[in-house]
Amino acid sequence: MISNALSIGVNGVQDAQRGMQDAASRIARSGTTEAPPREAAAPDGAGASEDSLAGSIVDLKVNQRNAEASIEVVRTADEMVGTLLDERA
Repeated sequence: MISNALSIGVNGVQDAQRGMQDAASRIARSGTTEAPPREAAAPDGAGASEDSLAGSIVDLKVNQRNAEASIEVVRTADEMVGTLLDERA
């Protein structure tokens, strides 16, 4: 049971890390593409690249929170192992 929790936590951290890397790559690439012409911009003045940038920033923060939650799972499983070892000693 505890090893399952550790595996789930570690997998969650790894998934979040990959998601953060993908989002960071999209953010970095968004600075290298040209903004669409003014006529092609959305009515509120936001271009497609700005929407993409905002979405990538949101993805980055979501994956950060996912990593933090997964780290807490690992910490809790570690504490449970410590408690079990203390009880056996």
